[in-house]
Amino acid sequence: MANFSIPIQPVSTISGNDFRENRIIEEASQTFFQGVPVQVNATDGGLQVWDGTTIAAGLAGISYEAASNLGTTGAGAPQVFTPVLGAGAVAGTFGTVPNQPNAKNIAHGAPLNDGRCGLYEAANGDTVFCAAIGNAGSAVTPTAQEVGVAYGLTADSNGYWYVDISKTGGSAVLRITQLDPRVTPAPGSPVFFVILPASSQVLG
Repeated sequence: MANFSIPIQPVSTISGNDFRENRIIEEASQTFFQGVPVQVNATDGGLQVWDGTTIAAGLAGISYEAASNLGTTGAGAPQVFTPVLGAGAVAGTFGTVPNQPNAKNIAHGAPLNDGRCGLYEAANGDTVFCAAIGNAGSAVTPTAQEVGVAYGLTADSNGYWYVDISKTGGSAVLRITQLDPRVTPAPGSPVFFVILPASSQVLG
């Protein structure tokens, strides 16, 4: 399988409003990238990469940041009236702070982790996304005939996902709204799409 897929990105909204974003606890042992479809685990509410098979109410949105491979779901996520006790800085060294043996010396600019992961919420069907297009593992050149048609998503071997025109009918989770006007159509060129209402996993 060729690696032609790219991170899925939001490009606009139908309403003209800002992207709707949400931030929830991350499911344990997740290693997904930024720009992939994600879902909320029905058992514990943790954010995880989409399983690719849950079509009805299966997609919460597209990840806005990469997962942190937490040891437990939502490790250290803030609770009501409690401090943030998460993994803290991603980069840093314990035991190097004078007189504070349990403190962590955080490198300047180190990203923080509080047990949660951000995502672009797609449940309202308002956000328009952009992704590469292919057919069962091969890049294809998008045409106007694909606009308005519902298709599915497939994971490439590089860990990213593409619009797969071989998945239609009961396997469809999105509808193409237009070809990407920023590029000349070529194999694997991006297309714009919205998540189908029936496939959106609505969060409160």
